[in-house]
Amino acid sequence: MSRKNFTRLFVILLFASVNLFAQNADKQKFDEGVKLFKENKIQAALQNFQLVASSENKYQTAAKFFVVKSLVELKKFSDAEKEAKNFLEKFASSKYADEVSVLLIKSLLEQNKYKSAFINSIYLLRNSNLTSYRVEAKSIVEGIAKNYLSSYDVKEFSDKESDNKVKPFLLYTLAELYALEGNEKEYDKVIQQIITDYPQSDEYILAKKFQINSDNKALSNEPVIGVLLPLTDSEGKRNIAAEEMLEGIKYAFHELNQQRENKIGLIVRNSQRNEEKIKQIIKEYNDDERVKAVIGPIYSDESEVVVSYISNTDIIFISPTATDEDLTENNEQFYQANPPFTVRGKVLAQYVFLKEGMRNFAVLNSLEVYSPILAKSFSDEFQRLGGNILVKETYRSKSIDLSKQIANIIPHIDQLDGIYIPLSDKLDAEIILSEMLKQNVYVPIYGNQDWLNAKGLETSSSLSNTLKITSDYFINFSDGSFIEFSNSFLNTTGKDITRNVLYGYDAAKFLTTALRAIQPTRKTIKLKIDTGLKSNGFHNNISFSKKKRNTYINILSFSDGKFQLIEKYKGTE
Repeated sequence: MSRKNFTRLFVILLFASVNLFAQNADKQKFDEGVKLFKENKIQAALQNFQLVASSENKYQTAAKFFVVKSLVELKKFSDAEKEAKNFLEKFASSKYADEVSVLLIKSLLEQNKYKSAFINSIYLLRNSNLTSYRVEAKSIVEGIAKNYLSSYDVKEFSDKESDNKVKPFLLYTLAELYALEGNEKEYDKVIQQIITDYPQSDEYILAKKFQINSDNKALSNEPVIGVLLPLTDSEGKRNIAAEEMLEGIKYAFHELNQQRENKIGLIVRNSQRNEEKIKQIIKEYNDDERVKAVIGPIYSDESEVVVSYISNTDIIFISPTATDEDLTENNEQFYQANPPFTVRGKVLAQYVFLKEGMRNFAVLNSLEVYSPILAKSFSDEFQRLGGNILVKETYRSKSIDLSKQIANIIPHIDQLDGIYIPLSDKLDAEIILSEMLKQNVYVPIYGNQDWLNAKGLETSSSLSNTLKITSDYFINFSDGSFIEFSNSFLNTTGKDITRNVLYGYDAAKFLTTALRAIQPTRKTIKLKIDTGLKSNGFHNNISFSKKKRNTYINILSFSDGKFQLIEKYKGTE
């Protein structure tokens, strides 16, 4: 053998021996990890598995599986989630993939990420060839749907599903939710769809067995809360604001039901902003004795329809956002969680007179939209309390010259404690501030929430730093309790907090507060609310006056380029 060939053979043998040594070392580490795992020495086993999994070898896939399994055993669910997702991304065809999917779902459930767990359970159901895993996936999906999702959520999933094995299962799960919600019409429709379209499915027999007919309707008798929202219009176009409010409402009841043995369900109905539809839903709720109260509607025009049709019912309706003035007049059942404009002006007058001790004010308002309402309610209440409105001025919104109005304030400037300027358009603020500076009118400014987005505040700091306003909505994003809530909401729903989520959540939280420690009937819920019950909310607190309107409002100040909360102030009516 030549020297050259001998050298080549030596190198080949050397690499082979090195590779064999590495394989033996990997096997030894892996076997040792399995032994430690069986002895319940999970942390030590995890270190072995992580070492083997860190490089390509014949034991890498099994080691990665055991990494996930060990992390779950150690209750490090966030780490287990990351490792499981990484495994399924790289080794989707592995014999361990189904088991890793189960471990991923368990990790998500332990973190209260119910929608993510639902989605991954459907993925397992769709892709697993083993009956045991498919049965487990179905069980998990049913559990999540019944405890944490609404029929609206599950319908979204079933509408998008095309797999002929998964689709009928999701439809049957949807039918079960409709039954729990008392929606017999939709239950019948979905059951018939399964029977007609999926005769070869496992759910076909169940659908035939449990099909509701007029002689045998086995629906839940548990107390429920109605939800009346315009989730779509009459043409099916989605209403994102309403969807977000629904997420907040559902989450508030999720929190309540975690603490209750007897759960409170939700019956969600889509009003479609249609009067006939709303009338039908009111009748349905009134006829269903399980419905103890209703959250909604959210728009004032829908609320007017509700108010006109509820006189013959004993159900209360709580609107998270409707602001029209006369909705609560001449009825005992409609409540406004969002203060109307007359309340906002009135409560600010109480704040400046009673809390700040001010006695003399000027008022400058536009003639458009809600500005005159705010100005009048402020002035009337301030004077009723004993204060003086020394001068009133008005202007047309988007006017470019307010010199006359500002000049008319100057003769009273030495006596003024402040000036109330309720905007109807944020663009007017810059013109007003500029004219006040020009004429040396330095008076503390009070206003409404349109000032939140006004221009010219930072360039007029000598005036804007005196600014205080009312707002129906304010969030301290650095507050620890809000951060904790936001993270929990994201983990549970997979969605971020929005303004509309909080409108829905806080209204629902108020109702869940009323439901605690009472036997929930229509009468007891109303009696509890009418005691002046208070609920601390994230966007605003809620407590209803005898006129059934929320009298809490956020008082904000502007300084150093940003608005800050002074307090959530409770007024009276």
